[in-house]
Amino acid sequence: MTLRNVEQLERELKDAFKNRALIYWAIYDELRTELGAERAKTLLARAIRRRGEAAGNALFRNTPADPQAIGQRFLDVSPADGRLFPTTVTCDDRGGMHIHVQICPLKEAWEESGLPAADMATICKIAGHFDNGVFENRGVKFSADTWTEGRSGCCHLHLERA
Repeated sequence: MTLRNVEQLERELKDAFKNRALIYWAIYDELRTELGAERAKTLLARAIRRRGEAAGNALFRNTPADPQAIGQRFLDVSPADGRLFPTTVTCDDRGGMHIHVQICPLKEAWEESGLPAADMATICKIAGHFDNGVFENRGVKFSADTWTEGRSGCCHLHLERA
């Protein structure tokens, strides 16, 4: 495969993630019109979390319940060798791993579409439920800080000893 083909595949993958983001927004926007914002958030977050659980079950099948092992496994399968979701990673003295996603194609799509900051923060929080599904119930403590206006990068994922 040539470098040109790899670059094209990477662009197409990034576009697919951006399309996913816009689908999330379209579904949320329809649901909130019909059901109200709170019910829409609940339903979409629950569906996204469920998909994350399935992905996490497959990804971490043979991974020990250790924050750094789980975090490293997650980073090892990051699309395009981590280029689509570049991160900075810190480990703490208690064995925890903290992953700060610097750039996210989903967030880029919402920015490019002109979504207001408040709506972007809402859909980031909803989309972040995928990570909850991926990481929860793995024998570690998981929390995430999703993007809010004024915050750099995107989400911050925290994996700590249970």
